[in-house]
Amino acid sequence: MTAEPRPASSPRRSGYLLIYGILAALTAAEIWIATLSLAAAVRTPVFLTLSVFKASLVAAFYMHLKSDSGYYLLIFLLPVAMVVVFGLVMLIR
Repeated sequence: MTAEPRPASSPRRSGYLLIYGILAALTAAEIWIATLSLAAAVRTPVFLTLSVFKASLVAAFYMHLKSDSGYYLLIFLLPVAMVVVFGLVMLIR
């Protein structure tokens, strides 16, 4: 039995490990920021930004949205954008 060739758009193990490292570093940054005595008006947007970035990385690489049709990416990003806009509106009020 021979292994099937990997499609050209399929990420390699090193790519997954790189994304894992970035996610781990962002999580460590979130923990570090939580220990700082920052005002909630500063902390909340920072955490929201980091969370959206981490979710986008997971969706793009582990859910393979990076190599799929643009429609799937739109279906994923539209609700995320709506939540971000809603969050910003709530912060302003």
